[in-house]
Amino acid sequence: MGKIAELDEAAVLSRGKALAAEDGFTWELDFTVRTPLRGQHFLSEDRRQEYLERARAELRKEAGDA
Repeated sequence: MGKIAELDEAAVLSRGKALAAEDGFTWELDFTVRTPLRGQHFLSEDRRQEYLERARAELRKEAGDA
């Protein structure tokens, strides 16, 4: 059961990051890539939570439609 919940949370995180990217936000700073910070819009923790909730809602809806 725990593994299934973990996979679901991984899907939620992935979807949340994708939704944020679609809206032009950077989820977190990636120190492995030399990308200029100018022009990037980072999310606060509150905004991250909003995207995760949105992702959960979309995934629940998709699961209900399947």
